[in-house]
Amino acid sequence: MKFSTVLATLFATGALASECHWQYPCCKDCTVYYTDTEGKWGVLNNDWCMIDNRRCSSNNNNCSSSITSQGYPCCSNNNCKVEYTDNDGKWGVENNNWCGISNSCGGGQQQQPTQPTQPTQPQQPTQPSSDNFFENEIYSNYKFQGEVDISIKKLNGDLKAKAEKVKYVPTAVWLAWDGAPQEVPRYLQEAGNKTVVFVLYMIPTRDCGANASAGGSATIDKYKGYINNIYNTSNQYKNSKIVMILEPDTIGNLVTNNNDNCRNVRNMHKQALSYAISKFGTQSHVKVYLDAAHGAWLNQYADQTANVIKEILNNAGSGKLRGISTNVSNYQSIESEYKYHQNLNRALESKGVRGLKFIVDTSRNGANVEGAFNASGTWCNFKGAGLGQRPKGNPNPGSMPLLDAYMWIKTPGEADGSSQGSRADPVCARGDSLQGAPDAGSWFHEYFTMLIQNANPPF
Repeated sequence: MKFSTVLATLFATGALASECHWQYPCCKDCTVYYTDTEGKWGVLNNDWCMIDNRRCSSNNNNCSSSITSQGYPCCSNNNCKVEYTDNDGKWGVENNNWCGISNSCGGGQQQQPTQPTQPTQPQQPTQPSSDNFFENEIYSNYKFQGEVDISIKKLNGDLKAKAEKVKYVPTAVWLAWDGAPQEVPRYLQEAGNKTVVFVLYMIPTRDCGANASAGGSATIDKYKGYINNIYNTSNQYKNSKIVMILEPDTIGNLVTNNNDNCRNVRNMHKQALSYAISKFGTQSHVKVYLDAAHGAWLNQYADQTANVIKEILNNAGSGKLRGISTNVSNYQSIESEYKYHQNLNRALESKGVRGLKFIVDTSRNGANVEGAFNASGTWCNFKGAGLGQRPKGNPNPGSMPLLDAYMWIKTPGEADGSSQGSRADPVCARGDSLQGAPDAGSWFHEYFTMLIQNANPPF
């Protein structure tokens, strides 16, 4: 009774309560850092505050509708610094993302011609934890930004403006060469409390030695050393949120590819995947997703795919798998991939593997080329593709509860392979593959331009 009396007194005097929340004060601005069932949260004096809906609810109706229709928010009313202007309106930057300058800012303060370094996010208190690290803000990496800058210098007008927006979209970081583990600390340091998405792509005899994507560690022992190096580094950043996507195409080849190259490395590839899960799957600040190709490849083999995944997990010790990634570097629609997710999930559950989630690569599935691709199978720099949905955690909780995220896993603009040179692949010489490409993983300006032009939703 005494406690209730004291608490009531505190509420009455405002010592604990505010008009926005029973325990936290109202924010002084409208910048949203986190959303949960109680509402939208901001930061005030390095502690949480509740967004004042009476003052901020109209904020997203207070800037150009051409900007908000693309999925970008309006900037806070007190942020009138114009970083860029195009036909859609005036653009600012908040939380390392584009926003529309509020109409209440009037003319704003235009800064031309170059963009300044984006503002540093204030130190935030620890957010409530979620096993889905994609619900956290996702890191936009410097390597992709530098590659896009190559194209920005070659573009002008509307395409240049769109490329400058694409530049800051989060993309995965591929660790695909011997020196890649040494790059990990910089990414983790720059990301801070944002989620970093890594793709491990160094399995020995990668892609069964296919021309365009050949490479990987020389031996299984060297691969384990590569894994150990990254594991030891990530252990030094236990406050980070890290996603590891394991070895695209490997499961697909294990299930369906019976050529000599694949048969000879089948057991070794399973061993390598089990080892990676046994390491990263024991770290609480790391979530592991095993890649399982895409639905046009493996949906009809869902039962066999589930058998392979179960075998790999059985040999992974105490390592835990968060889920499965699909559509990496491919062009399948979200709807088609989710049908594959449901089918594969049913097969996995029938074998006792339960609770897995899925992520889908949306970096190149914006344009409707799924049917044309499935008819031809030209995986290399397929013509007509476009950028797809922006990365987002838990994007469709009602209709797609298995889906953890949309994510740009393939770096859009990096080539799939070339029709020329020592690593030439005949698939890259087909008529429905955009010609003039460099080797796989190198920047392909013309393809990047095409992806922007065909983006859906547009930039």
